[in-house]
Amino acid sequence: MMPLRLSSLCAGLAIAAGFALAAPSPALAQDNACYGIATTDNAQGFVLAEVKAGPRRLYFRDSPEGASTQSQAFLVPGDRAVLSRSNGAYGCVTFLNPRGQSTSGWLPIAALDLLAAPPTPPREAWIGRWQGARILDQAIEIAPRKGPRLHVTGSATWGRADPERVARGGINSGSVLADAVPEGALLQFAESDNEGETVPYEAGNPLNCRMRVVLLGAYLAVQDNLRCGGMNVSFSGVYQRAR
Repeated sequence: MMPLRLSSLCAGLAIAAGFALAAPSPALAQDNACYGIATTDNAQGFVLAEVKAGPRRLYFRDSPEGASTQSQAFLVPGDRAVLSRSNGAYGCVTFLNPRGQSTSGWLPIAALDLLAAPPTPPREAWIGRWQGARILDQAIEIAPRKGPRLHVTGSATWGRADPERVARGGINSGSVLADAVPEGALLQFAESDNEGETVPYEAGNPLNCRMRVVLLGAYLAVQDNLRCGGMNVSFSGVYQRAR
């Protein structure tokens, strides 16, 4: 089978075990597993990475170990993705193509240029509609409020890729509604015990929705705590401006 460039991957492609195309269930960090941005990743360590000039194809792998399996999915020089954590010489990387198809896996850090994002991006850089993995209906809109505050709304689902689940109306959904002030390139908040109110992230109840959003140039890297909707619903992932 011919290798497939990520920009041409379709949502129904079955990828070899260990690789995730818009992972159907939320990612939980394990040392050798990379299924996207995990709840335990350090959000302030997220970085935008660009594939260096070199081989025409940089293939994802299912493990940072030497005997890891190579995926059919690959990036090419100039592609940009988000590195969410590292293990030895490899980084857990998530790529979102223009069609909203998301793929995660391990890539050698030496093949990537790690790009420095503005530590304090201008306020207008946050504003707009952002889309994540299309198969998960991930969408976030950020609008200005008075003063430095930003207003965040969002929605996501889980199960839409399963025709049987769709037929019986078994799709789970989630939403987010918050006001928060950016801290440099980080926007973080938590749902209050009082419905409709927002509190600082660290003050939030861990059983309520908590979210961190990192602005990395033309992308958002989002991490939630799996409490922002129904079972398996997650906003975690890479987002780009809605087209």
